[in-house]
Amino acid sequence: MTGIEISLLMGGMLIVLLLVGTPISFALGAAGVAGLALARSWQSVLFLVGSKPFAFTAELTLIIVPLFLLMGHLAFSAGISRRAFEAARAWVGHIRGGLAMTTILASALFATVSGTSVATAATIGRIAIPEMLRFGYSERLAAGAVAAGGTLGVLIPPSGVLVIYSIATGTRLSDLLLAAILPGIMTAAAYMVGVHLLARFHPGFQSTQVLPREGWTRRGTTLLKAWDLWLLFAVVIGSIYAGVATPTEAAGVGATMALAIALFRLRGNVRQLVSGFIETAVSTAAIFALIIGAGLFSLGLSATQVPQDLAAWVAMQDVSPTVLLILVLLPFLLLGAVVDGLSMILLMMPIVFPIITDAGIDPVLFGILVTKMTEIGVITPPVGLNVFVVKGAYPDLRISEAFKGCVPFVVIELILTGILIFCPGLVLWWL
Repeated sequence: MTGIEISLLMGGMLIVLLLVGTPISFALGAAGVAGLALARSWQSVLFLVGSKPFAFTAELTLIIVPLFLLMGHLAFSAGISRRAFEAARAWVGHIRGGLAMTTILASALFATVSGTSVATAATIGRIAIPEMLRFGYSERLAAGAVAAGGTLGVLIPPSGVLVIYSIATGTRLSDLLLAAILPGIMTAAAYMVGVHLLARFHPGFQSTQVLPREGWTRRGTTLLKAWDLWLLFAVVIGSIYAGVATPTEAAGVGATMALAIALFRLRGNVRQLVSGFIETAVSTAAIFALIIGAGLFSLGLSATQVPQDLAAWVAMQDVSPTVLLILVLLPFLLLGAVVDGLSMILLMMPIVFPIITDAGIDPVLFGILVTKMTEIGVITPPVGLNVFVVKGAYPDLRISEAFKGCVPFVVIELILTGILIFCPGLVLWWL
């Protein structure tokens, strides 16, 4: 069989396995093993399957995954999300659509210690949705604000998606985390402006009540009460930006500090701490299984030589880097609607990253743009993971209204992605 035939067979096998409900990590691994067997031999397959899974997960940089996850879980246990919400409400709650804007701002703040979209949406959703509905906000606006706010956990450092992208491509993680700061702020600001305009002018998104304006004393008090949030962000991101710590070292210090804060806030409530450690272990195991499966799939593809041949073919075409970048991002936009972000990155990078590097496109810029695609994916049907997380946090919510509430935010994301493509300096300004 030719390399193209083997790669097509791998893709078909992967799709069939996913359709019958096979976990994506196992589906990727099985398709990769089949590709290796056809492209090489069963002897080489047995050798690679016996040795490579350990090699894939023995990377020292992978320690950052459980450390950042643990920091996020402990931050939630310590009540940081509640204090972030109260601080945000004190500052923007009095504006038209203020509670929805509060939700976006609180999500951005909690994202600085969370690192995941689902955790941000679930945590803030439990607090924000009942509050918004109590003050007469439409289901559409409430659900859209929480689901879209959760996407900030994908982009704002420490981002789990950027960690996986760094591991999959070899791009420096510190560069990615620092490059994500300005786009993250831009996204949060654009969401808040969009929410205000929707609440003021769009009949399906209007809010009926406006909260009273808080005094400066109250605003200052809420900021002081959230001291643990500012401390964690300053230590983790500040140390990376200042160059005094690597991302791995910063993650270790952040997790240790989050544990100390949780012990202080919980006054020895061990049960909640244990829950955070268990959730971290489960999430880490799932991510590592995904890395192993994607690694085997990547080996199978590489054995067919299709990614290398595709990169060589693209290099011979007369296509500008900007047009090529847009064409490469389109499959991510479509795939993100049915596959979670981590799986999408691990699946696609072996295919598209050689094309990107050969075209001279900066891998840091590409990483931020791919992360924007994962943001869109988690609020897009049919999967729309964040939408179902919001539904789980508030079961009475109608799923159709929730997806309708996400439409304006998808439009905002597409506009911002276009701006970053044509103004790459917004990502690379500090390099």
